[in-house]
Amino acid sequence: MRLTPIYTLLIFSLLVFTVSSCKETNNMQYNVSIKGSDANDGSVDSPFKSIKRAIIETRKNNGEKTILIHPGKYYDVNIKLTDKDNGLVIKAGSEEAPTLFGGVKLTDFKTEDKFIYAEVLNTRNREWDFRIIQVNGDYKERARFPEKGAFTHLNVFDVKWLSSEAGGWERKPTQIEKTTLKYIPEDLNPQIDVNNAELTIYHEWDETLVGLKGHDKENNILKFDNESQHPPGAFAKRNKNAQTYVVWNTKEGMLKPGQWYLDRTRERLYYWPEEGEDVSNIEVVVPKHQNIIFLEPNTKNITIEGLNLSSTTTKLITGGYGANRFEGAISGKKVSNISLKKLIIKNVGGWGIRLNGNNISVEESEIYNCGAGAISFRANNFRIKNNKLHDIGLVYMSAVGIIGGGNNNTISYNEIYNMPYCGINGLGNNSLVEGNVIHNIKTFMQDGGAIYMFGHKNTIVKDNVVLSKLESGIKVYAYYLDEGCENCVVKNNLSYNAAVPVQAHMTRKCTYKNNVFLDKGLQSIAYANSSDMVFEKNILVADSIIFKGPTNTSPQHIKGELGKVMKGYSSAIGIISWKNNIFNSDSKSIRLRQLAQYDAVVEDELTPIEGTIFSNVELKGIETGQLNLTIDSIVKLQGIQLKDFSKAGYRTNLTELINYYY
Repeated sequence: MRLTPIYTLLIFSLLVFTVSSCKETNNMQYNVSIKGSDANDGSVDSPFKSIKRAIIETRKNNGEKTILIHPGKYYDVNIKLTDKDNGLVIKAGSEEAPTLFGGVKLTDFKTEDKFIYAEVLNTRNREWDFRIIQVNGDYKERARFPEKGAFTHLNVFDVKWLSSEAGGWERKPTQIEKTTLKYIPEDLNPQIDVNNAELTIYHEWDETLVGLKGHDKENNILKFDNESQHPPGAFAKRNKNAQTYVVWNTKEGMLKPGQWYLDRTRERLYYWPEEGEDVSNIEVVVPKHQNIIFLEPNTKNITIEGLNLSSTTTKLITGGYGANRFEGAISGKKVSNISLKKLIIKNVGGWGIRLNGNNISVEESEIYNCGAGAISFRANNFRIKNNKLHDIGLVYMSAVGIIGGGNNNTISYNEIYNMPYCGINGLGNNSLVEGNVIHNIKTFMQDGGAIYMFGHKNTIVKDNVVLSKLESGIKVYAYYLDEGCENCVVKNNLSYNAAVPVQAHMTRKCTYKNNVFLDKGLQSIAYANSSDMVFEKNILVADSIIFKGPTNTSPQHIKGELGKVMKGYSSAIGIISWKNNIFNSDSKSIRLRQLAQYDAVVEDELTPIEGTIFSNVELKGIETGQLNLTIDSIVKLQGIQLKDFSKAGYRTNLTELINYYY
């Protein structure tokens, strides 16, 4: 059939319309503004008011789609993304970042003595519950008793800890042992309100936060409404902190301006204003949601960029190892191809980010003031690069900067600092930790490292810097490879005043090469139950140095019957290669304490072997991280390659930090 000109024009017009519509459909872009309305169309001139409204519109398209969030404060945000949102970009609509709160702003404050208070309904029975608030954008401390330090309790749990791999406690704790605490009567007000008070009970490498359900005043016993991670008093023989506890959220704990407590009995939040705060114009934001953005399974190809996220809560549950049972401001499971960039996440009750999946990146962001940790993941190809992660563990002191697992992951060029436990606690097999600066960590908790790995295979730790203050009195354990680590490499790293720069425990075929460890005082290289360990071309400088681990004769000194797990380490022979190290002890004391399992066999002076030399070396560039030796020929003779660490971290002034710590 031959078409007339008018039909030809009509068909052409329809084709143009169809192509244009598809093009527009595949490039949807909507705007959100605090000045907008959800009755608008989402254009720049007619923006939506809520992010949820914009998401509804973008779900009408299966292609690329973008939500631009314009400056302002958005409260009560709790977004759930699904596979309907695949391909979505959520980002700031201008250079000024918007702030998304997972909480609400309290209003109508009244005065009571030196405090102000506002009503917070539905908090009596924890329908609404929180442990962190912010006032005028700043984190504020919850009422705490005593003001500093901790109380000592009277519980005893004298049971042997076998090791995590061996199953934990030699005898399983009873429920009563995990749900009661006997206190010294002079420490607590007998009228303590059990509906308000919460206790942090300290253990060794973790703690438990519990609520109370009963008080036996006659016998001075508090009864918990959730089980403790370990029985109070566990580990107390080797760690005095494990005999202590702190009371939170009571009126007695309101000891200075800037503190707050939630009176659940009266359903009121009390705050003690600081000098200069205008109570008539005060902004108090309290968390309402555990997440601000949650990605449901099978969500993929999501970009979140340029946003500020703040104010989330946690449930009153036992946090588990590393406080890793809590949610993140951004959380998700079984997700893929997720990009998080240029975010600021602060003042959150749980984690900053907690994601499981594949092909995920966190870059150029800052995460701080977290009740738990900064980033938690279990993934393949998870990349954490160029971030600042700091002031962690404000509620749960066992939390860490980063905790992860999986395969082929990378943690590179971050600055991680100010936390009571580990900086990095695992990242996965066949993975890389590179160029990070970690400082002022492990300020309270024990048995963990700046970089700690458990059961990792074929992972590389290189070009990192760990800084600590000698007067902290805590063994930082800079590079800690724990139970089951195998074929891992620790090379080209630097540490200052870690006290124990190397802690290897129950490892196999791991290598430490070309590292520089600088300590004032005693420096320990520890490798109990480790075998086939290579220790080559390292520079050790300290007042005195001691190596602690097995040798090739240790297996014949093992006594007693061994359990199934420990039997597997009965053949451990420690370091098998000592090539070309430089050991510098100012006191001329370099010793080896031979261990058989954990028992000392003999301790004696270490003899230089396999090209290792004992020499007074003068390192140049200690204050900048650009290391060199005054006698360059020694370095060349030993084959040591001194690393320039001055570019480590993310926008880090390493010279300033080194001068502070060393």
